[in-house]
Amino acid sequence: MNSKYFISIFLATLINKVNAQIDSSYSYHKPLFDFQYISPVFKYNEEQSVNKNGSLRFFVLTGYREGVQPIQGISNFNGFTDTITHTRRISMFNLSIVDIVTHGFADPDRIILEVKDPSKYRFDAKSDTKDDWLRKNGHCFELVLPVGLTPLSELESELAYNLKIKFGYENRMVKILVLFRTSSSDKLKSSGSGTGDYNQNGLFHNLPLSRFHEFIYDVGLPLLVDETGYTLPVDLDLKTNSSIDLNSLRKELKRYDLDIKEEMREMKMFVIKEVNN
Repeated sequence: MNSKYFISIFLATLINKVNAQIDSSYSYHKPLFDFQYISPVFKYNEEQSVNKNGSLRFFVLTGYREGVQPIQGISNFNGFTDTITHTRRISMFNLSIVDIVTHGFADPDRIILEVKDPSKYRFDAKSDTKDDWLRKNGHCFELVLPVGLTPLSELESELAYNLKIKFGYENRMVKILVLFRTSSSDKLKSSGSGTGDYNQNGLFHNLPLSRFHEFIYDVGLPLLVDETGYTLPVDLDLKTNSSIDLNSLRKELKRYDLDIKEEMREMKMFVIKEVNN
């Protein structure tokens, strides 16, 4: 077995054994080491701190850590560089598998889950509260590697191996909705007042139509592509709810000289697949 994978598995197993001793009351318990965002999960011994051979590296993957705020994003890929050990530390905390492997950059409506139980990969507000869901399905990871290695490729290799998945962008034929204008009359322009926002009742205020696909995803309709060419912020009051169907939505959109058509189209999608490795 590759030694780095052995180290990854050993460390993850060790922390999971510690976590298993914690009861379910969610009160504070002293972790393996007191948690600090800017400090590595393991304390280095003297030889590791010197890191003469430049070979210090480890990857730790655990479940949810109580009391730690979720952190995600590409900013952590630069991580914390240790000028003494010449290592870089990259980490994310209390996130879904989807958020971890997409680094928070893939739109939810462009993600395909080819897995046995999608509910373990992505939060569904209809089934649980976010905090309770994360306690059961959230993950944390920490990667420490020598400066000079490519963090993203190293991280993706470790995540794929330890989560037993493959992931990345693929071109797929999928059903989409295409939003288009039916006239040149401007019934869309926003009043410009207030902060841009939308809700599931179909109130879309002071936002560009390029954000409309988020509302469509939230109400459970297929991926939407905006082909209106309209770039100014808009106000829409579609008088809908979270159970809106496509026909009802189209009827509301016609008041704004907008319409939607269904198509099969090849799209770039982020695909997550379970594998046996």
